[in-house]
Amino acid sequence: MVESKAWDWKNIQSESWLKPSEDSFYYAAKWCAEGRVRLLDLGCGMGRHSIFFDANGFKVTALDLSEYGVNHLREWQKKNGVDFRAVVGDMKKLPFADNAFDCIYSYHVLSHTDTEGIKLIMSEIHRVLRPGGEIFFDLCAKDAWQYTECIGDRIDDNTIRFTGGAEDGIPHFFADEAQMRELLSGFNINVLRHIDTLKTPLYSATGSHFFAEADAVKENVKPDFSDVIGRTVSGRIDRPLGSAHPRFPDIVYPVNYGYTDGIYAADGSEQDIYLLGVNEPCESFTGKVIAVWHRYNDIEDKWIVTPGGEDIPDREITEKIAFQEKYFDGELFR
Repeated sequence: MVESKAWDWKNIQSESWLKPSEDSFYYAAKWCAEGRVRLLDLGCGMGRHSIFFDANGFKVTALDLSEYGVNHLREWQKKNGVDFRAVVGDMKKLPFADNAFDCIYSYHVLSHTDTEGIKLIMSEIHRVLRPGGEIFFDLCAKDAWQYTECIGDRIDDNTIRFTGGAEDGIPHFFADEAQMRELLSGFNINVLRHIDTLKTPLYSATGSHFFAEADAVKENVKPDFSDVIGRTVSGRIDRPLGSAHPRFPDIVYPVNYGYTDGIYAADGSEQDIYLLGVNEPCESFTGKVIAVWHRYNDIEDKWIVTPGGEDIPDREITEKIAFQEKYFDGELFR
């Protein structure tokens, strides 16, 4: 499997990459009417679709492999006075929880891999979509001149690594209809279009693509924290009440925040906890887990701990942890 490579966005001059694609207008209206809220802009580039969907009322999460592109989006957010999660990440290993999103918009992105990679990407997309969650995406088609004339280095039967220009060194997977249907075997396919793309104000190159709209078929399995709730845990407080966040000094901790000893979370680090019911800074803790804050657009859940397992109402918990959790999309589980 080839290594993922980001676009060289800092050298992209065309204004077209700052304007939403034509399809985004349709899907904003469609998904809003269907009550879909949580949206992943997969391969957000410099943020044109993230900004557009946020303005249309969606709870947006944006991901791209390019640090330059994500930073551009963050600056765009500041100018617009909005704040949603934008992260640098690889689409072959999405840093999100299972069943996190109602819909995924991915425009001219998923082709940037090889045959092995696209299978992994589609598996990850299926994992992070909720049951019935919908994706709109496209892949390069094998009748494109870029494939038939092999304008770069052929990696496998379906993949060419482009040479020159903004996509220098970036692999491109090309599919036929049978491969599209095989890749979507875990989905209900609603739309499958084969389109020859000509040079337009919004797209500056000719080509041939398959565009697909499909819904994830899977069981509706809710997160189960029964093995966590009521558990007695001990650990260290590394961000005591009244301290500032090490990277964002404007964030001051109104509660004690730390980690457990010997228990590891999905990100490979010690499990993080919020210690409630203690009104002064402390260095260590022992207590019981009374709830779990489950982050959808992340892979880190946060355990809610009180010294003696004292119960705290849901509303009070969410208010006390909102100083940090407002930057994520999550839900409290008991």
